[in-house]
Amino acid sequence: MPGMRPTRTPYVGRRQRGVTTLIIVSVLFFILALVAAYTNRNMIFEQRTAGNQFRSTLAFEAVEAGVEWTLSMLNNGRIDDDCLSSDDAAQLSFRQRYLNMSADTGLVDPGPAFGADLGGTVWPSCVFNGADWTCSCPVNGDPALVEPVGAGVFPAFRVRFVRHVPQRPGLVWLEVNGCTRLDDTCLDFPAAPVAGEGRMRARVLVALKSALPAVPSAAITVLGDVDVPGGGTTLWAINGSAGSGGLAVMAGGSVDTDVSLGSSPGSPADRARVVSEADPSLVAAVFPPDAADARNRMFSNVFATTFDLYRDQAATLVLDCDPCGAADVREAAERHPGRILWLAGDASLDSGGGIGSPAAPVMLVVNGALALDVPLHGVVYSRGESLALSGAGGSIQGALIGEGDLDFESGSTLTVTHEAQTLNRLRWTHGTFVRVPGGWRDF
Repeated sequence: MPGMRPTRTPYVGRRQRGVTTLIIVSVLFFILALVAAYTNRNMIFEQRTAGNQFRSTLAFEAVEAGVEWTLSMLNNGRIDDDCLSSDDAAQLSFRQRYLNMSADTGLVDPGPAFGADLGGTVWPSCVFNGADWTCSCPVNGDPALVEPVGAGVFPAFRVRFVRHVPQRPGLVWLEVNGCTRLDDTCLDFPAAPVAGEGRMRARVLVALKSALPAVPSAAITVLGDVDVPGGGTTLWAINGSAGSGGLAVMAGGSVDTDVSLGSSPGSPADRARVVSEADPSLVAAVFPPDAADARNRMFSNVFATTFDLYRDQAATLVLDCDPCGAADVREAAERHPGRILWLAGDASLDSGGGIGSPAAPVMLVVNGALALDVPLHGVVYSRGESLALSGAGGSIQGALIGEGDLDFESGSTLTVTHEAQTLNRLRWTHGTFVRVPGGWRDF
């Protein structure tokens, strides 16, 4: 009709298409939110896994550090309560603090050398403070360590020894607990988990590699000759040790008839009056004809290892003094009980009193000439082509071994007494502690 406005019909299709788009976008956003949430969940899981792996690795490294640290301490000298080297003769070495080593049988028990069985309760411990390790080596009581403060992870370890069953000479179990925090719950024996901290445990079998694998059968053993010149020179070779066969002198060459032979007090008079000349185990028929090779072979027979390995083992203390005086050797022996003393040059042991004692003998390797005018308890091994002795009042309670001839300066006096107790103590208490292959467990 003219004048009337046309009626418009709403465009329903466009409105419907807008609603559909909104629904589709909402669904897509929801899917994206799910993907983001799932991805975030994986990231959180990976982050936690990485954190756990990091702490587990730190605890494992702390345990390994504890094993290596303990072996190093066992092969070192006297220490204080902070596990630092000490010049104080009243202090004990690490092995004296935590091991009881029988000088008669070689059996090793947890607990200090003075006998109290503290192996189950006294535990040396160390903690990393962010810059360095600090340690505590108590003789009794708890470790005296302060927990580090500040941001970061401060791993720690705790050590104890456990008797090896069945007992065998020189063997003992070393147990180490590692934790990413200095916490008694995490570190004590037995240990328990601590929330948020990494924890690891290891058990390692260690053994004493003896400084004297076999006890010498004679008071004096030399590869060459034993020559006693006139002019008041006196050499006494005494062997009254039960079960030794009474062998006083064993030589690859000849033995001077002026050597005085005897037996220990209380032994039969004829027990030690035995000399072995051109001994089959020493003469060139067994050893190579080259002199240097023969000496190296003799060294290997005595110590069951090579010259270089014996000198370079952890428990060998090399003294570069030349000549080394009695004070040098005496101080080294007092500061480093149980270690091997290796003198790189000559030795002039002629004053200041005795060296070593029946309870603490010395294992002494001399690479040069030796002047001995003091009492010495232990074994003296000479690497020189000629063992030239001088001194008017020297004595050795243990044994004397040389790779060359045994010569004396005119007027010298030496008494060598084969002493089984001293030799056994060297065999069972002196040497280097090492890991036993296949003796590592983390379960």
